[in-house]
Amino acid sequence: MHIPRLTKSIFLDQFIYMQMVGVVIGLAFPHFLVLYGFPPEEVLTWDFYLVTQIAGQTVGLISFLMISMVIRPHLKHLSQKMQDIATGLHQKDFLDYSAKCHDELCLMEVVSSDEIGVSAHAYNELLTALLASHDNEVVFNKFSLIMSENLEVQNLSEDVIDLLISATKIEAATILMFKNGEVNVEATRGIVNPESLVEHPVVLESIQKGSAHYITLPKHIKMDRVLTQFTPSEVFIEPIDFKGTHLGVMIAATGSEYADERTTNTLRLFSRSVGLALNNALIHSKFQRLAAYDSLTNVYNRRFGMARLKEDFGRASREKSSLSVVMVDIDHFKNVNDTYGHLVGDKAIIMISSILKNVLRDGDIVVRYGGEEFLMILQAANSKDAAIVCERIRHQVQDSVFQDGKQHIPITVSIGVSAFPETDVVDEVQLIDKADQALYQAKQTGRNKVVEYGNMTS
Repeated sequence: MHIPRLTKSIFLDQFIYMQMVGVVIGLAFPHFLVLYGFPPEEVLTWDFYLVTQIAGQTVGLISFLMISMVIRPHLKHLSQKMQDIATGLHQKDFLDYSAKCHDELCLMEVVSSDEIGVSAHAYNELLTALLASHDNEVVFNKFSLIMSENLEVQNLSEDVIDLLISATKIEAATILMFKNGEVNVEATRGIVNPESLVEHPVVLESIQKGSAHYITLPKHIKMDRVLTQFTPSEVFIEPIDFKGTHLGVMIAATGSEYADERTTNTLRLFSRSVGLALNNALIHSKFQRLAAYDSLTNVYNRRFGMARLKEDFGRASREKSSLSVVMVDIDHFKNVNDTYGHLVGDKAIIMISSILKNVLRDGDIVVRYGGEEFLMILQAANSKDAAIVCERIRHQVQDSVFQDGKQHIPITVSIGVSAFPETDVVDEVQLIDKADQALYQAKQTGRNKVVEYGNMTS
């Protein structure tokens, strides 16, 4: 039953209707007294009607005030909270509202089981859903940003795991990738021995078949919550796929708390969506390698090598540290090509590049500078240090057995060395030029030798 509205205010309508009820009660009350035996000449008078009207209006007013005092504060509190939410959504600053919101501050206390209590309960559910939705939106926006900005597999994997741990009940996680026939740990947080997961049969099955699993880790796997180790409550293995290709798996574990629906949904969304980003990162990595490496020898190409040397020379100049450049050239290489063919010549180049890579220290690089020429960059090495390395290279090349069928082909190299700051140069181009001059003298004075620029004879 709906009572007709009189104004735009429900409480004003209530006040008017209660006053009208007071008028009706005031008019009817004397007649009820007559029915109960009171003399009509005493109760059906104007004075008595006035008294009953005053009483009826007073009762109506008191009833209105009581209802206003009991109901209106709850409705006002509810409307204020809903207005705060509406304002936050309208001004797009709901993040600030949700950050300040705690159970005792934002949720309403349900004090009754009637419509007021139902309204408060509905408000609490609405607020909880809005906060959860907003938190999910923030997480997914961050996740999208990570996927769009990262083109390195390791950085992408690390950022995804960090976001997963910060946004859910996951306390430890790792990403394993299947590359070149091997399973590698790309990123890990909180797992003490992630390499052992590579050999776990369930993990291998998940990678090979792209199937998800919910398991308990083997006893030798422990989690590390930064300071203390803990036994996981749950372990999830989620495959990482891209267009039917199994790229790897994401392994995640909860700690003291079990995963809630949001955690499992976020974990599955991440594992299913990250496949595209990781595939793009892998493609980017392949293109980077193609752009930086020589296809025949698998050492750095000239363009990358020159860029690297420029950086290294700048660092050596700032830090006043040593830097040596070595030019290596295969002796009589044209005769090898002319006599045995270019395929044999390519094999000779590959052999020399392999020897150079094996001799170099960590941090040093070898570059294919030209057809049969190689450039080596030796960090923190003076001319004497570089000469020792070069003599080792020269002897290894001379002692190597290089054959075409049953025919032994002798291969030697000539090497020129220049070192900074022993050699007075202003940039890396001049340093290479000095090493090239030393190489030229090595060839002019008999080949199969190492010549230092500072020890060149006129």
